[in-house]
This record gives sequence, structure tokens and C-alpha cells, in this order.
Amino acid sequence: MKKAIVFLAVLTILAGILRLYHLGKTPISLEWDEVALGYDAYSLLKTGRDQFGQFLPATFRSLDDYKPPLYEYLTVPSVFLFGLNAFSTRLPSAVIGIATVYLLYFAALPLFSQIPLIKNHATKASLLAVFFLSISPWHIQFSRAAFEVNLALFITLLAVYFFLRGLTDSRYFIISTVFFGLDLFSYHSSRVVAPLLLLSLLIIFNQSLPSRKAVLSHLIIFGIFLMAVFPVLSSKDAQIRFRATNIFRPAARYLDEPDLDKIFLEKRLNDSSAGYSLAGKIFHNQRLIYFDYLTLKKAFSKYLSNFGFEYLFISGDAPLHHAPGFGLFHIFEFLPLIIGIIFLLFKGLNRYSLFLFAWLLIAPVPNAVTREAPHSVRTLLILPTYQILIGTGMILIYSLLSYQKRWVYLSFFIILSVLFAVNHSYYLHQYFVHTNYDVAANWKFGRQEAVAFTQALKYKYDRVFVSLTVDMPYIFWLFYANYPPEEYLAEGGTVSGGFADERNKFDKYQFRNFNYRSIPATGKLLLVGTPIDFPPDANIIKTIKNPDGTIALLIVEK
Repeated sequence: MKKAIVFLAVLTILAGILRLYHLGKTPISLEWDEVALGYDAYSLLKTGRDQFGQFLPATFRSLDDYKPPLYEYLTVPSVFLFGLNAFSTRLPSAVIGIATVYLLYFAALPLFSQIPLIKNHATKASLLAVFFLSISPWHIQFSRAAFEVNLALFITLLAVYFFLRGLTDSRYFIISTVFFGLDLFSYHSSRVVAPLLLLSLLIIFNQSLPSRKAVLSHLIIFGIFLMAVFPVLSSKDAQIRFRATNIFRPAARYLDEPDLDKIFLEKRLNDSSAGYSLAGKIFHNQRLIYFDYLTLKKAFSKYLSNFGFEYLFISGDAPLHHAPGFGLFHIFEFLPLIIGIIFLLFKGLNRYSLFLFAWLLIAPVPNAVTREAPHSVRTLLILPTYQILIGTGMILIYSLLSYQKRWVYLSFFIILSVLFAVNHSYYLHQYFVHTNYDVAANWKFGRQEAVAFTQALKYKYDRVFVSLTVDMPYIFWLFYANYPPEEYLAEGGTVSGGFADERNKFDKYQFRNFNYRSIPATGKLLLVGTPIDFPPDANIIKTIKNPDGTIALLIVEK
């Protein structure tokens, strides 16, 4: 046991190094969700209100995506200690990521302890799962940026851990239920995954649960959390995000979307076009055009895409979510993953492994009804299942080779070690070097430099216009200028977090679309935009380039 704790400590330190090294510098810049999280935390610290002036909100309007509150509040102490910057905004996610690696050992141990052929190696298997999570590209990348889903993963794992502890000591059930409840306030996907996971646990382990009265009391506690989150979900404003993907949105608005079968859709618009009747809203919409084969096929295809080999091991999804030229897993993890799945399905299937597969299958459900699939953010909650399966596969490989001649055993592990060293070294190079070069534009590089430049010169100008082509510019200027929230709120605060809103302004800054030729010559102006905003003869006083040499932003005097 002491040896296991030492190994766990070493692996936790390894996880810490991989998640804290150059945390404020890699990725090279903050993307808009990160700066929104950071500035709202800063505003809470200084005023107790968010950027819209709401006092201690239960949901944050933010960039009109209505973020759950937990990560926002957890960021406040970090901003208090280290100021408003990239490091303080990302630190909570990094610490949570390290804690998740540590926690996985204790959550995986009872699972491995109940699996035939594995239970004698439960400690080793748990440490292997911890190791693979500590070096996981998927988990490292989401621990090194301010992603709320990383907190959701930690809370989900805590809830499962305490539930499994509760099977031998019923006092832990109530703690598990509380964490499942808190999960509802951590990330959007958790509002689907957490109830389904809890339900699967109650069904699979029903024979090991305490009295029905005790189970009912825990369900009541979870119900209280559901009732607490319901007003947030049902409020008129907070449903903006939901309306973008729910089945009651009229399909006629989406006729120009390439992923819809136009012919199939047009055949079902008659009743919908005649006033959008309830039937029309149900049957003619973006997500469930009709409860038939084509619709189910589309949803099922999106669901299955989250398990694709190319997505997981080769290419990943959006550039923000993986290292350039690298997937979400190391390629050497594929073999033990497949071995682990096959073994548990055919030789090790019991209540514990059944729950593991339930978790694996439940986690991608929220992504099945959204436009973008696969999506590594919305499905991050699947992560520990993969590491447990890989750990299972590694133990089986070890057990099989232990019966072979020594040279066979050593040769295999030497080859595996070399493959691991090469594969992981390549990942680290791609992440820590190429991320900051190849995808700097995706991480919104140049905003910090532009803010510093305009802040230094703004006293020379009457107004500073920042084009909306800069993408959510107001929140970047608030963040990097460390603009006092009390002053910002006194000036009116944020009007809208929408991409095209031109009403946001503070100090000398106005954030709007503009036509360079037709801007009235009233006073001296400083303009910030992308190359498409300016003609060749514009008086450019500053060019900000991405690390690859492409132009990020231009600053022009008029």
C-alpha cells in the first residue's frame, strides 16, 4: 500500500508538471470564453456582480451562452491571488485536472477489485489508469485552458467515487447525491449526463443499495438540486442556448443548412408554414425533422462519430481542442484499449464493468443532438472510462506475457516503452511548440498586444473603434486592460454578449462594424480591425502578426 501511494504521488506530480508548465503561455493566448470567465470572476471580486450588473448570479449570461456558475466562482480566489491574467484564469482548471488524476486511483480501485482476472492486480491497474490520464493529450489540453467541462469531469468522478464507497458504507451515498446535484451547475452536458449516470448506478447496483427509504431520501436530495436548476433552465433568457438546438425550433429557418436533407424537409412544411402550429413545431424542425429513419440515422451517426478512430487517435476535432497533427489519444493506447473492451465484454462482465460501459455510452448522448459532432468538449465526461479500459488491457498484456520466455517479455515491453517515448515526445513537441505557432489565430492571438498598444495611445485620440471582425472584441479589451468593473458597470456594463452587437462600449472604446471610407471625420480616431476592414491606402500605424507571419490585426489612424 505504501508503495502504491508513492507511485500515486509521483504520477500526481507528473500530472502537475504537464498541466502547470508554461500555463499562462501555452496556449499562446486566451480565447473568448476564457476571457469572459476571467473578467466575470474579476467583476465578482470587485463588485459582487457580473459584467451585466447581476448580483451573484446563478447563471452567467457571459457571451450570451449563459454559462453555469461553478467555474466562475472558483476562479475568484485565483484572480484575487494572482490578478487578472491568463495564469489566474486557467489555474483553477489546471488544479482541478491534477486533482482528477489523483482521484481516479480511488475511483478505479473498487472497479478493478471486482473484475475477474484483474482483481489480483487491482492496485497496478488503478495506477496504470492514473498514469494514462496523467499523460492524456485530451485531458492535458482541457486542464490547461479555462474549460468548465474540466470541473464537471472532476465533480462527476467524485459523485461516482462516493457512490461506490456507499456500497460498503451507506453514509457516503448522501455525499454522492450532493455531488451529482452540484454537477448540474458545472457544465451544460452534465445536466443530461449526471441524471443518467445516477439512474444507471441505481439500476445496476439496486441489490446492494440500502433500504428503499434511504434511496428515496437521496433521490429527494437530488430532486432539490433539480428544482434549483430548473428556474435557470426555464428562464426566458437562459433558453437562448437551448433554442439553438431544441426540437421545437422551426425547420424553415434551416433550409440553407448543408447538413439537412432539403427535399425531405420541404415535404413536411405544409402545416408548419401555415402559422407554425404545435404539430408543425414538433415535426418540422432542425433536430428531429420527423420521428423516422432519416432523423434517427442522423442523430445516431453523430453519436457514433464520438467513437471514431480518426477522431480519437489521428485528427481530433476543432483546432482549439487538440495539438496540431495529433489526436486525443496516443496511438500506442489503441491496442490495450481494444483488449480491455473485448475482455470486459466477454470475460469480465459484472455490475462494475457494466456500469463502466454505461458511463462510456451515456457521456456522448448530449452531443448526439447538436450540430457539431464529434465534439471533444461536450464529451470530455467520457474520459476516465477510456483510461480504465486501457489500464485493463495493459494488465492483461502483462499477465499474458508473464507466462512467456523472459526475452519475449522484455522485448515486448522495450518495444512498447520506445513506442510510448516517441509517441508522447512527439505529442509534447506538437503541443508546446506547434500549438503556439500553427493555431495561434484560433487562440485569438494579437488581442493582448492590440489592447496594450491602444491603451498606451488612447489619450491622443477622441475615440477608438474596434471592429466586430476581431470577434467579441469588447471582452478582450475589458480583460487585457484590467478595466475596473465598478467603472464599467457605472458606464452601463455589457449590453449584449452577442457576436454582432454594436452597443457595447466603455471609456473611449466603441465596438462596432465600420466602413473605413464612410467614417465621419469628427475628431481624431484610432481604428482596430482585421485586414478586410481597411483599404490599401489606410494609415496603418501598427501591424500585429501571428507567429506564422500572417496578419492578425491592424491598427489604423484616421
